Amino acid sequence: MATNNDKIQFRGETEKEATQVVDQMRLGGINISELARQGLQEKLREVLSDEEKITLHQRYKQGKLSEEVAEVLLGDALEEIKREREAFTEAAELDTSGVFQE
Repeated sequence: MATNNDKIQFRGETEKEATQVVDQMRLGGINISELARQGLQEKLREVLSDEEKITLHQRYKQGKLSEEVAEVLLGDALEEIKREREAFTEAAELDTSGVFQE
């Protein structure tokens, strides 16, 4: 099982060369670590099924998953779920008496 001290490593010789080319083209270079972090977040979000996203959100709501990790894995979906939950709660509290005809 992975720990916080584990490094994420892969053999990316071609990718390394490609980043060096872009780094040399730009004044001030590029932040390769940030690109890698963003790319990993995007790919993690892409590979998750809807069922996995629901499970992750449930774990987050139960306090079994930190907000930071939930944000990495769910991204904008986390905010969307929060908005939908609030809207549902508000709708459930509406007074519906007199709405239906007898």
